[in-house]
Amino acid sequence: MNPLLFEIRNMHCSYGKGNTVLSIPHLDLYRGRITCMLGASGIGKSTFIEALGLMNDTILPGADTSVRFFPDGGASPIELSGAWQIGNAFLSSFRNQYYSFIFQQTNLMPNFTAGENMCISKLIGGQSLAVARKEVTVTMQALQLDEALFDRPTMHLSGGQRQRVAFVRAITTDFEVLFGDEPTGNLDRATAIRLMQVLQLSLKESSRTAIIVTHDVELAFSFADQLLILTPKPGQGCGQLLPEYVLHRTPEGWTDHRDQILGAPAQFVNTLLSPQKTEGYV
Repeated sequence: MNPLLFEIRNMHCSYGKGNTVLSIPHLDLYRGRITCMLGASGIGKSTFIEALGLMNDTILPGADTSVRFFPDGGASPIELSGAWQIGNAFLSSFRNQYYSFIFQQTNLMPNFTAGENMCISKLIGGQSLAVARKEVTVTMQALQLDEALFDRPTMHLSGGQRQRVAFVRAITTDFEVLFGDEPTGNLDRATAIRLMQVLQLSLKESSRTAIIVTHDVELAFSFADQLLILTPKPGQGCGQLLPEYVLHRTPEGWTDHRDQILGAPAQFVNTLLSPQKTEGYV
């Protein structure tokens, strides 16, 4: 078993003083793996990314609530459930030190070239553009991005090119955890597969971790080491992640929370995601 990365107990998420939108009673995430989260639209997938990624103050306080992060493979965890009370300086430093992000909306800086966008974290860290360009170019080639795009203004890039530029920016920075919210949503199937292959190889080489929200069940089964399936919480209008809907890939096949091999894992997941099971969230 890989080292523990996140240990989540009784996490409930809400926006402001509104109703709970996501409930996770028990979840462990491990280092060096790709975890994909599946679920209907509006059920809390992006909320999960925002909560763990410290992008939004959504974790409700509670005496039995704990969201612990284990940095650098060490034994001394950092409690994240109260991180927003520490202050913005801590949040910014923490995210810069441990996290990287990629979203369907690429958030590229329009006044910079594609290359400057891809190298921005390295430039902030003091590297010259010439040195940063060498590493970035290798990843561009793996994604079949023409190196000539490096000097092109972002406004002159296609949607697919922008998505790949954002991906290069995300995986060539220093991080322990990459959070992705529909990172392949604007890409054709072949390009999406290539992107996930590059990500998989990059994570394996560095023992880093990716947590990805997606609607693409086929892509999730192809590349994930762990699947999280969000379902509606009966009578409460929010999403939940139950332990029995956390699946793990093993050499023998996909297993459930009891370490039992699932005979038809795709059918199991598609049944959970069927309109009848997710009514009110699609």
